[in-house]
Amino acid sequence: MIIEESDFRLENSNDFSQFWDLELLYTVKPKSGEARQEFKNAGYGLTLGSAIKRIINYRLSNKKEIYTLKEYLAEYKKENAQIRSLIEVGQGQ
Repeated sequence: MIIEESDFRLENSNDFSQFWDLELLYTVKPKSGEARQEFKNAGYGLTLGSAIKRIINYRLSNKKEIYTLKEYLAEYKKENAQIRSLIEVGQGQ
């Protein structure tokens, strides 16, 4: 099974596993040619919770380079709430 959003892809490590392989979307800038977007491995055999934490940190690092602790925690909570809203939608169906 594969779960894909605009900036990440999660794939079951195998058909009977509760572990996931994570790929994140990066911009590749070759020396010659145009920049392109492609998924790159970011972790193997992760629990869903660990994968979500990595996705949140990835999203935050793409927004801004430097955070105060207060800013980081506030932004982390916002991203976490956004992902939780996806989970709640899935449970309502």
